[in-house]
Amino acid sequence: MKIKIERNQKEKTPKKKKERVVSKGKHRKTVLALWLLLSGSLAFGIYKNFTAINQHTTHEKVVMKEKVVNTSGVESFTKDFVKEYFSWKNNKEVIEKRMSNLGQYLTEEGLTLSRDMVRADIPTSSEVQSVKILDVEKNLEEFTVSFLVEQKITEGKKTQSISSAYRVTIFEDEKGNHIVTSLPTMIAKPDKAKYEAKQVESDSEIDAKTTEEITEFLETFFKLYPTASEKELEYYVEDDAMQPINANLKFVELVGPVYLGDGNDTQVNVDVKYLNDLSKVTNKFQYTLRLQKKENWKIVDYK
Repeated sequence: MKIKIERNQKEKTPKKKKERVVSKGKHRKTVLALWLLLSGSLAFGIYKNFTAINQHTTHEKVVMKEKVVNTSGVESFTKDFVKEYFSWKNNKEVIEKRMSNLGQYLTEEGLTLSRDMVRADIPTSSEVQSVKILDVEKNLEEFTVSFLVEQKITEGKKTQSISSAYRVTIFEDEKGNHIVTSLPTMIAKPDKAKYEAKQVESDSEIDAKTTEEITEFLETFFKLYPTASEKELEYYVEDDAMQPINANLKFVELVGPVYLGDGNDTQVNVDVKYLNDLSKVTNKFQYTLRLQKKENWKIVDYK
């Protein structure tokens, strides 16, 4: 019995439940860390965004400096070659000497190609009057030189002058030595440029009294100008706009003056007619003057 009672008491003893342990502070640290990570990512994204924009809008400027090429050597060589190449006489010895001299300028191929240019039975003679270099273009180690040559061609008793334009290719080595790599090839001669002068009329807003005053002033000035000293010019010219010329010229007249308003100034385009006492020729000098009215009229600019 005793044993039984003890077992029942043991069975009736209530079991103790395990208490839940709540950890304080761990979740808060995790959340804080996540917020810091999120803020850092956002800040980095904004930084990258602005950096990308700045990189996109940045423009690099590359300054290209032009290299000055001295062409005096190749020009001198070309002129010497042209004088030899375009000169000949209807004489066998002179023709042979010409070919010998060309050997100093031409490649072997060029020398072979030019043998048939002047034949032994040629009826003409040629004398080079002048050589004018028109253009020099550099391409790596070679120069393309364009030139104008004037020749006096004689056939029997008949003589005539001709003018022709050519281009030739010249090679230059590191020591500045030259050789012709391409024979002269004819090109179009330079022509006169087309230019149409603009017709300018006097400003209608400038009254007759003003133009009369300016005309009188200019006539007085240009009579004195050829022999005027720097001190004398001070009365007519401001800030050394015009310098003394000390010339033996006699004023004749103003030709076709045009008066234009230019703010507070007046611009005058005028031709001034002078007689040269020494050469006895008549010259017309063209002036564009800017005048101001102060105590008297003065030239403040000139071109």
